[in-house]
Amino acid sequence: MTQPSHNPNSASEPAMAAEHDLLAAILHPEPAYPWQPLAPEAEDYLARLETEFDALADDDLSTAIAAGWQTLANQITTQMNATQAAPQTAVGLNRTAVTSVLDQLRQFQGRLPGELLQNLASSATTLARSGQPLIDQLVQCAGDILPSWNTDDLAVLARPLAYSLRDGRGEIVELNLRAIPVAAWDSLSDLERARLTLTVASVALKAAKTDASPGNAPAAD
Repeated sequence: MTQPSHNPNSASEPAMAAEHDLLAAILHPEPAYPWQPLAPEAEDYLARLETEFDALADDDLSTAIAAGWQTLANQITTQMNATQAAPQTAVGLNRTAVTSVLDQLRQFQGRLPGELLQNLASSATTLARSGQPLIDQLVQCAGDILPSWNTDDLAVLARPLAYSLRDGRGEIVELNLRAIPVAAWDSLSDLERARLTLTVASVALKAAKTDASPGNAPAAD
């Protein structure tokens, strides 16, 4: 049986082709590599590339490759920095907004645990920019702290506060605070905790909306 002939140069041809492609990308980004290297119109391109490759001395080739890789590395670094800049800036702005809201909640220290105040400040900062109705924002803020409460029941308690937020009037907030005993959180009833949480959430949302970008005021229901 006739054995297929073996061309000693066939193994090196793919490697040479890869070297040619790399050198073309480094030294001459234009014109682009032809989509069909075997097409007749690509012959001049490949012939010119091979001539330039053969004309380079070893030192020149090493220098060209090193310079090309450095350029590529710089481009990748620039792109990564640009991609990461926006999220980092957003995180920084969000932390600043949460801190600003938390400052407005210091008046409630002693009535709510510090961890709950932090949670309300974070939730309010996010929800104030969500575009949701005010009553939904209040219920969600309180629901994160009072998971055992039904959202419909929280909505009943939150409705007057939502109208107060919409109209910019603080009487409801003051009335709620006066009706809730000034006592340790653990000593309050479930209803008192819910009313206090919603009231503090309304203060947090009002502070957060002051820092938020202006837009259409959401409806109370």
